[in-house]
Amino acid sequence: MNDVVIRAEGLAKHYKITHKQYQHDTIRDQIVESVKSIFRNSRRLPSNHETFYALRDVSFEVKQGEVIGLIGPNGAGKSTLLKILSRITGPSAGRAEIKGRIGSLLEVGTGFDRELNGRENIFLS
Repeated sequence: MNDVVIRAEGLAKHYKITHKQYQHDTIRDQIVESVKSIFRNSRRLPSNHETFYALRDVSFEVKQGEVIGLIGPNGAGKSTLLKILSRITGPSAGRAEIKGRIGSLLEVGTGFDRELNGRENIFLS
């Protein structure tokens, strides 16, 4: 009997960040740049962007009845991992298998009642 309820294998999530070369001061400048970009795209000039990896090669298993915690500094990918597991966003690479239901409580403190304990708040959410 396989009691693994969450399995992540080689999860990765990347985003493309486009850098602007200069900022437009007027609406006229924006219109002119938009028209120029139409011709630039048709000539396939290289775009000015970088790839940012929020997650890279994350693998783990959670068995039924286990409790886990995600700990790390800002920008470590904790929220990105939770978004992938709750199917808010998809992974760029790898896969996540989930048996059962998942409820997403990504925003800390959103909708929590101080008079209830954690389990009761999650149940109400």
